[in-house]
Amino acid sequence: MFHQIEQWFNVLQELGYFAGFIILYLRAIVPVLPLTLYVIMNVHAYGFLIGTGISWLGIVSGTYTVFYICRKFVNAHFMQKIRERKSVKKLTHFIDRQGIVPIFILMCFPFTPNTLVNFVASLSHIKAKYYFLILLISKLISITFLAVMGKEVTTFLTHPIRAIALILVTVALWFIGKRVEKHFMGADEE
Repeated sequence: MFHQIEQWFNVLQELGYFAGFIILYLRAIVPVLPLTLYVIMNVHAYGFLIGTGISWLGIVSGTYTVFYICRKFVNAHFMQKIRERKSVKKLTHFIDRQGIVPIFILMCFPFTPNTLVNFVASLSHIKAKYYFLILLISKLISITFLAVMGKEVTTFLTHPIRAIALILVTVALWFIGKRVEKHFMGADEE
């Protein structure tokens, strides 16, 4: 199993930095792809700093592309139908009222549904340049956490105390993220 994982890292390394960028760019566009796995792959293939940087640039570029496209089509018929949904109205109104802080906090957590936050932000009245700044900083925090977690994955067997601490921090962040998400986005679903 470890040999097969090592082969994937080698393939990614051989393809170059652009491949690492593209997988995170595509992950931002297609949110069902595993973000954590791709960040870990980049960190192990290119090293901690370069892997984190490539992952960060890829996810920021892809997320902002989706934001920009949604913003351009905000007046299209299908977008208006989505915009009229009660939950979407509630979220866009909340963002328009509260400003950029809730978006920043939500996007800092790696386990928040960033696609939903991104989509709702595109429907709100937030200025694109402010959203881009929020995205840059929040995704740096989120991706750096995932990169640290990914770097430590290989030490699970050799340093079990570190592994347990990492698991506890991850679970705590997941619970905190869910509470923050519930607070800012509400528990109502359609």
